[in-house]
Amino acid sequence: MQRRQRQIQPTDLKAKAVGIVVRELRKQAGHSQERLSADCGFDRTYISRLERGILNPTVSRLWTIADVLETPLSKLTEQMELWVADHDRTASRRPEPKRT
Repeated sequence: MQRRQRQIQPTDLKAKAVGIVVRELRKQAGHSQERLSADCGFDRTYISRLERGILNPTVSRLWTIADVLETPLSKLTEQMELWVADHDRTASRRPEPKRT
């Protein structure tokens, strides 16, 4: 039996923010990944990988997603910036591990 490969986890907060915000807006609109990808003309795996922060979409693709979700692109980018700012503050408040 083959071992399952480890999934790629994003380390860049900005790449993560894109995925988190797209997922939140997609769920609020009541779309599945399949429906969103079909309405955008993308492969379903594209939306899945984008939401996991593996892909960095072009502005053109973000605009298409925003249009399908009936959300202004500016709202999408604003929410991304807020998410990153919030997580930057959270990370800076964490105490450093003690070194012995």
